[in-house]
Amino acid sequence: MTHTVRALRVHRDLMTDVGEISAPDIGENEVRVGVAAAGVCGSDIHAVQTGAWIEYWPATLGHEVVGTITESRSPDLAVGTAVAIDSRIPCRACADCAVAPQLCARLTWLGESRPGGFAEEVVVPAAGVYPFDAAILPMEVAVLAEPLAVVLSALLRLPRDAARVLILGYGPIGALSHLVLRSRGIDVIVAESDPGRLAAAAARGAISASTGRERVDAVIDAAGYPGSVATAFTAVRRGGTVVVVALGDHAIDVSAQELVEKCVTIAPSIGFDDDGIPTALAVLAASPSAFADVVSDRIVLDELAKRLAEPTPTLGKIVVTLA
Repeated sequence: MTHTVRALRVHRDLMTDVGEISAPDIGENEVRVGVAAAGVCGSDIHAVQTGAWIEYWPATLGHEVVGTITESRSPDLAVGTAVAIDSRIPCRACADCAVAPQLCARLTWLGESRPGGFAEEVVVPAAGVYPFDAAILPMEVAVLAEPLAVVLSALLRLPRDAARVLILGYGPIGALSHLVLRSRGIDVIVAESDPGRLAAAAARGAISASTGRERVDAVIDAAGYPGSVATAFTAVRRGGTVVVVALGDHAIDVSAQELVEKCVTIAPSIGFDDDGIPTALAVLAASPSAFADVVSDRIVLDELAKRLAEPTPTLGKIVVTLA
């Protein structure tokens, strides 16, 4: 029987509100998840401001989602199971998917091509949900699984012998990168213009870029401002690596001659592969307290439309709590 749920709605004119929508129908090998928490990503803000990537209207965004299964059409997943959702929707039929689903030329995400997690309920394929023990890993930490999966995938691009890494930008991706690198014994320098975020980095043991002038083995560009890749290129040692995670529509201002003579690898990284969410859940479950304070702002669904339309700087991740 059809019922309604409360959800964020992004309208074609890019106005946003929270109201009632028809709950998505559930099909075979799908599950209905009662959303407990959903993280706000920078891509959500960009989509609200520009309409980019959205394929239906009104849209319900939200792709960093955890909750509890309330209805299951899968023999392998029981009602009551706590799960994190893999929000990627690759076609799994193209030549690029054969290399890696994260490279799919038609890759879309939950919220962009089907209703997402800024809602009381969401319906997703059973193959894209991963159970975890909510008694060990709280929902409000588990919601970091998706951005952490992005980070873990990006860190695979670092050289194996990297001992000193510069992170440009200390939003959630920068902070999660720092925590993982710190756990591996790697020295981290942070460049961040926001004083609060820079203080948070220092409290976690990072060196400020204003005092750490040594050349680094690698740079993670988690900022994406015009000129950020050129800044990273200047900072990295000869033969080092620049990992580009942040999305930006600006050109990369590095000449071919500089690139060749310095022999720097510029390594872009997008999303994560099929093992991304379960790997991230395992890392979070091993030490939930180490990651908990990356969540800096907890809001309810009714506050979300304003926070997306009028974004203000935060120390870390904004999480919408629904349960």
